[in-house]
Amino acid sequence: MAEKKTLLKILDLLKKLPRTNCGACGYATCMAFAMQVLREGENPAKCPYWKPEDLVFVKQALRDQGAETAFPDHLFSARKFVQGKIKDCDFARVADKIGARLLEDESGQALEINLLGRLYRVDKKQVEPLDQGEHDLWEHVLLYNYVAEAGGRPLSGNWVPMESLPGSLAKRKAFFAGCEEKIASSFNGRPQALVAALRFLKADFSAFDSNAEVVALFYPLPRIPFRLFFWDGDQVEGFTPQVKILFDETVLDYLDIESLVFLGQKCAEKLIVADAPIGSGP
Repeated sequence: MAEKKTLLKILDLLKKLPRTNCGACGYATCMAFAMQVLREGENPAKCPYWKPEDLVFVKQALRDQGAETAFPDHLFSARKFVQGKIKDCDFARVADKIGARLLEDESGQALEINLLGRLYRVDKKQVEPLDQGEHDLWEHVLLYNYVAEAGGRPLSGNWVPMESLPGSLAKRKAFFAGCEEKIASSFNGRPQALVAALRFLKADFSAFDSNAEVVALFYPLPRIPFRLFFWDGDQVEGFTPQVKILFDETVLDYLDIESLVFLGQKCAEKLIVADAPIGSGP
């Protein structure tokens, strides 16, 4: 059996970087540097503050991925496939159903969609953030899938966990590890830091009937609300921190289960990155 190769993600790099935004690498932030390493093949050794073993690991992982990029051939194939799913999509009909804004200019029709607090322009050929900043090609796949699903029933207000969604059995573990567990461990002992990070996603902290330290409602995508519950850990009592995320029961009308798992992972990354400037470091 061939040895399984490591596929680096932005969060993997960011956790190993100092997150001091010192600029020694030539980039304004550690996040910008990590994006350049993964997207453009920037030399990771430009950061002088790696632990030696981490730098060795990162260089080997980049070589494993090929062409020193985090975007292997299967990613481009996936993007091409989902682009095909929307080639006949009527953006004017879909816009209101998925909470997007219809754009019309000399290039034709496009959709403006808010993903995790950031606006993207989506047309049938490309996806671009309106702020012209760094972005992840997997976000293209996610946004195209969101458009392709084209919405469905109005949100019902009935909340359900991942495990109750059809077809979620094989994906529950991935969602827990990549989203819920990651958020819980990252903010263990720091509920107010989680509140501060959630504010970047315009979370609503209105009173909910729960014994959780943090309860928040936010929208990673316009028609996909997440209700997040955070119970802090207690070393004395031996309690580990826990996060539980509930969805509106209509969620699969707007996004397939695999894309929903990825959206959860992106939420975790977004919260950890938002906390990075004030966090305790890697």
